[in-house]
Amino acid sequence: MAFNVPKDRLGFFDEIEHRFRLLLHKGIITGIDQIRLSGWLANFTSLEDKYLAAHVLNSLTYRSDAMVRSSFHHLVHCELPRVLRDSANLAFPDSDAFETALRDGDEWSALRFVAVDGTFEEIPGKSGAVVIRQFRRHLGVSKKLMCRPENLATLPGTVRALVFIDDMVGTGRQFQTFANYYKLSEQVGKRALIYCPLLAFDAGVTKISEALPWLETHPVEILGAGHRFFRPSDKDPQLWGADSANSLADVQAYVAELCRRNGLPVKTRHSLDLVVAFEHAVPNNSMPLLSIKTARWQPLFDR
Repeated sequence: MAFNVPKDRLGFFDEIEHRFRLLLHKGIITGIDQIRLSGWLANFTSLEDKYLAAHVLNSLTYRSDAMVRSSFHHLVHCELPRVLRDSANLAFPDSDAFETALRDGDEWSALRFVAVDGTFEEIPGKSGAVVIRQFRRHLGVSKKLMCRPENLATLPGTVRALVFIDDMVGTGRQFQTFANYYKLSEQVGKRALIYCPLLAFDAGVTKISEALPWLETHPVEILGAGHRFFRPSDKDPQLWGADSANSLADVQAYVAELCRRNGLPVKTRHSLDLVVAFEHAVPNNSMPLLSIKTARWQPLFDR
């Protein structure tokens, strides 16, 4: 049986479109506007297309710049002081003292923040640089506490902890490549290495922990298999978890054909079939439908 719109879901597209436009109107989702949404929805022409589009929107995990700022504050006020105390024996009397240390840090400070960005990829992404700039700006962190990954070998012996800031961990392979390229294992024994992505797919965190046992990983938020677009139904693993009506195989085949018809890759290199977007970028673990532009396809978000 081919992918179809269940009879009890005939109004699903209108319901989700109305809800998403309301989120845009209220400024809860920022970075795109009503025109951008309309352009993306115009890619979907048939009733089945529109039903699929509604599920993409309904599955979206979106983090605006304001939400990212909130995640940074959570990291600094709730997570990092404890981790630094336990892992690097860096203790601060209270949150005010920690904020002061971040604001007034100099080249002899015991802490450095490092962007997961650089020349380790054939096509370097910009998100690492964007995230570290947001982190520094939103929290007022001293520029002297920032370190490029290629400069780790030149750090003074007073540095006792390296905190790697990133937006997303998916498969975990990208950070492993980063760690190998910049020889992070050479820092082990000299200082604590702490990885703090804003979002992390649980299987990717497990892979990193197995490959890099000397690295501490502390994501702000964890995603799991239930966040994947092609997730099975709890009542029948052959059915699609989003509606428990269509078969999972039919949904996958329909999306693959829609992509081919519009010049989109069916999967990207690190795809996990997630529907995740930040205001500043879409991780390459997300579905191509969200952010790849072709002659026949208008993206919802910029890549």
